[in-house]
Amino acid sequence: MNLFQKLLLPLMAAILIPVALLGYLSYERSKMQIEDVTSAFLQDNLQHNTAKINEFLAELDTDAFRVIASSKLQTMLQGPPPQDFFQETEFINVMKGITEELKGPFELMILPNHEEKYPNYMNSFAAFGLDLNAELISKAYELGGKPYWLVKAENNHIATNVYYVRGIRTLTDFQNAGVMVFKISNAWIGKQLITPSQYPRFRLLLTDRNANILTYNPAEKPGNNLPAPASLGQGKRNFETETIQGKPYYVASQAIADSGKELWNLVATIPVSDLTDRLNAIKAFTFWLFVISLLVMFILLFVIVRQFTSPIQQVVRHMRQVQLGRLVYFMKFGTRKDEIGQMVRGFNAMIHGMETLLDTTRASETEKQQLQQRMLINQINPHFLYNTLDAIKWKAEFAQEASIAEMVTTLADMLRFSINDGEEWTTMERELEHVRNYVTIELLRNNHAFQVLFHVQPSLLQMKILKLLIQPLMENAVRHGMNKLTERKGKIILTIYQEDQDMIILVEDNGNGCEPERLMPYKSVSSAPGAEGGIGLYNVHRRLQLHYGHAYGVEVENVAPYGFKASLRYPIQTAGEGQ
Repeated sequence: MNLFQKLLLPLMAAILIPVALLGYLSYERSKMQIEDVTSAFLQDNLQHNTAKINEFLAELDTDAFRVIASSKLQTMLQGPPPQDFFQETEFINVMKGITEELKGPFELMILPNHEEKYPNYMNSFAAFGLDLNAELISKAYELGGKPYWLVKAENNHIATNVYYVRGIRTLTDFQNAGVMVFKISNAWIGKQLITPSQYPRFRLLLTDRNANILTYNPAEKPGNNLPAPASLGQGKRNFETETIQGKPYYVASQAIADSGKELWNLVATIPVSDLTDRLNAIKAFTFWLFVISLLVMFILLFVIVRQFTSPIQQVVRHMRQVQLGRLVYFMKFGTRKDEIGQMVRGFNAMIHGMETLLDTTRASETEKQQLQQRMLINQINPHFLYNTLDAIKWKAEFAQEASIAEMVTTLADMLRFSINDGEEWTTMERELEHVRNYVTIELLRNNHAFQVLFHVQPSLLQMKILKLLIQPLMENAVRHGMNKLTERKGKIILTIYQEDQDMIILVEDNGNGCEPERLMPYKSVSSAPGAEGGIGLYNVHRRLQLHYGHAYGVEVENVAPYGFKASLRYPIQTAGEGQ
C-alpha cells in the first residue's frame, strides 16, 4: 500500500464504521421502541377484551340460573314422560314456549331425562348442529350442576358454534331433571370484542385448549389467512414475535379462566410490517442518504489526500534520481507555505549540503593523499636512524662498552614500537614495555638519579588500548619534574587500576610542580608542562577525546606540599571499538 492508500482507507474506515454503527443502533433502538409500544398496545387490548369476555360469561351464567329457576321448566321436567304421540306433541309445544321465553340472545335447547322417550322432540333439534346423545347428558349430570363447553370445529380447527352445556337440578331435592344447552355463534362472540380500526390486519382470536379457533375478526372469513393452530401458543403472558404463514407477526396472548380453571386463550396478532413499514421507509431513506454522503465524503477525502500525497510521491520519485547519484534540485512546490513546501526546501537544502560535503570530501581526500606521501617520505628517517643505531650497538659491544650497547638497544626497541607498521592499537603489556624502555634510557642518561615505581592491576595487562598514551605522561614527569629537582631524591610512581567501567592511569612525581598560571583544567591541557613537545599531554588528551568523547582525557594538578600528578581516564568496555 502506498501513502495515499494508507491515508485514505483509515480515514474512510474512521467515518464509515461510526456512522454505520450509529445508524444500526438507531434502527435497533427504534425497533425496540416500536416493540415496546406494540406490546403495551396488545396487552391493553387483551385486558379490555378479557373483561368483555368475562362479562359475557357472567351474563351467560345469569341466564343459566334464570333457566334453572323457572318454575314452568321445573314443572315440565319433573313430570312423567309422554306415553303417546299426542302427549309428546303437547310437551313439545309447551317446552318451545318456555325456551322462547328463557333463551335470551342465544338459542336454547332443554334436554329432559329419558331422552329416548322423546324421539320427536329430540328430532326437532336436528338443525341445532350438535350430536345430542346420552354421553352429553351424563357428563352434565356428573359435573353436579357445573357448566362445560363443547366446540363444534371444522377440519381447519375453526369452530362454527360454541355450546354451553349445564345440568338442571330440581330446586327441592337437587335431583337431575334435565340439561340445558346454549348455542353461541362465533360471529356473535366476535362482535363483542374490541379491535382497532386503524390496523385492518390486526387479528383477535379466541381459542380453546385444543387450539380450536372459537371466534375471529368479523371482517375475516373462515380459512381466510387465519393463523394455523400450531402457531397459536397457549398461555402466553409475554410479548413475542412469531412466524405465521411465512411472515413475522407480533403475538400476545392471555388466558381466560372460568371457575378458577383456564378455559380459553385470547390471542392478539398484528403483522410486523404494519408497524415497521414507516420505519423501513426511514431506514431506506437513511441508507441512501448514508450512501450518498459516503460517496461525497469519499470524493472530498480523495481530493484532499491526493493534494498532499501527490507532491510527496513526486519528491520520492525525484529522490530515486538522487540515489542514482544525480544531485538535481526539485523545482516544484517550493513556494508552498505548508509542510510540503518546507519538505521541498529542506530537500533542496540537503542537496546543497551534499554538494558542499562532496567538495569538502574531495579536498580532504586530496590532502590525505598528500599527507600519506609525506608520511612515506618521513618514514625513511626512523628506519635510517634505527639501522644506524643497530650499527652503533655492534661497535659498542665490540669495544666492550656495555652501557652504550644497552642504551642503543633500548632506543632501538622504542623506535621499533613507535613505527610498528603504522598500527594505532597495542596491549597494556606492550605499552608498559615501551615505557620501561624509555625509563631505562633516562636512568642511564641521569646515572639513576631518580627512582620509578610501577603499580599495575594484573587483569589490565592484556587490555587493548591506543598506542603511546603513557610514555608522554612519563616523559613529562622526567623532563619537568626529575630533571629540575636538586634538593631531594626524585621519585615517579605509575599506578594503573580499574574504576567502575573505566581504567585510571596516574603518573605522580615529587618534583617542584607546575606554575599556577600554566596549570589549567584537563580540557585545556595544551598549557600544561610538556604541551610544547611534539607528543605531549595535549596530544594524548585530544586523541582520547576524538576517540571517546569529552568524558575522557587527561587531567593535571599540583600535589601538596610538592609534586605533580597527571591522571588519564580510559574506557574499558569500549577500548576495542576503534580497532
